[in-house]
Amino acid sequence: MSLEPTDLRSDTMSPPTPAMAHAMTTADHGDDRYGESAATRALEEHCAAMFGKDAALFMPSATMSNQVALRVLAGRGREVLCEAGHHLNLVQAPAAADLAGVAINAVVTPDGLLRPETAAQAIDHRARWVPDHATTGLLWTENTLTSRGGRIHPLPLLTDLKRWSTRRGIAVYLDGSRIMHAVAATGIGPAAWGATNDAMALCFTKGLGAPMGSVLLGTTEFISAARRCRQWYGGAPRQSGPAAAAALWALRHNSARLAEDHANAAAFAAVLAESPYFGVTAPDTNIVHVDVSRLQCPAAGFAARAAEAGVRVLTCRGAEVRAVFDARTSRQRAVRAAECLLTLAARLTPHRVAPGRTRWWDRIGPAYPVTVAAQAYSRTWE
Repeated sequence: MSLEPTDLRSDTMSPPTPAMAHAMTTADHGDDRYGESAATRALEEHCAAMFGKDAALFMPSATMSNQVALRVLAGRGREVLCEAGHHLNLVQAPAAADLAGVAINAVVTPDGLLRPETAAQAIDHRARWVPDHATTGLLWTENTLTSRGGRIHPLPLLTDLKRWSTRRGIAVYLDGSRIMHAVAATGIGPAAWGATNDAMALCFTKGLGAPMGSVLLGTTEFISAARRCRQWYGGAPRQSGPAAAAALWALRHNSARLAEDHANAAAFAAVLAESPYFGVTAPDTNIVHVDVSRLQCPAAGFAARAAEAGVRVLTCRGAEVRAVFDARTSRQRAVRAAECLLTLAARLTPHRVAPGRTRWWDRIGPAYPVTVAAQAYSRTWE
């Protein structure tokens, strides 16, 4: 099946829209190091008000936001408690050890969700068996959970964690790079999520469509210290107005449409779930993890062949690949990408679906008018 190339590796690649580009070209060019960027101040004040925080600080990336937060909140020689699948543990742990001087106490849970009792057991176990262990300086949370296919960490659990952590005298940080996806999927406003932590970050490139940038939020004292660390790490952006204007435009205009990405991810997953080739869980938000272990091809090989067929996916843990949806991928393109992967899987592992399976277009609802060609293709698998 011929297919115009569809890139589903990440939701960080959306180009600026004409309206966003206009906001960038009309932004001021004041120097943020001297507090003279009006666009940057407008972004920071807007985000702080949204999430109910005292202050905010524009950062070049969510990675820098996280690393600065570790440096300020945790304290050198202390440990940070997080779930083992969090991005901090999987990707940023070496930088955390090098830049912030902290150790990661990664807790394995069956569902990726950290709970107060799990956190307490992890701390108490370490204290019991390693008397000179590092004390816990920070509790790390994440929403949505990237390694769990964009799963939402429920608000009640995060609230319980914050209550428990406050009693233990441990600060809570939220890596909220995709927090606006949780807002869109649940209908729960940003301020409610902001109340579950002492400090947090939001990324403007993940689904929102800005070309760069993140914001760090917390108390006035925290942001003052973070501003100093940002300079130490080489992150003071100088004439940040155009980038900040793009971020503010994205936050104001693209947040509501994230629900479309969730629906497109669900449609993609529904098509794949009807085949015998893939293991797929219905996504909470815009990330779909696909188990390809049933194929006679490793995940990396499948991803390479999928790219040749016109669908770019990213290999992740074990025998899984992931597909992430953003403004570039319409419902029609999402379904056709799934069909392309079905065709590829059939070539790799010939197999026929048992009779009587439900047609996939009956399962995804009327939002997408399925073409006659797509229905004809699907009948070959019934």
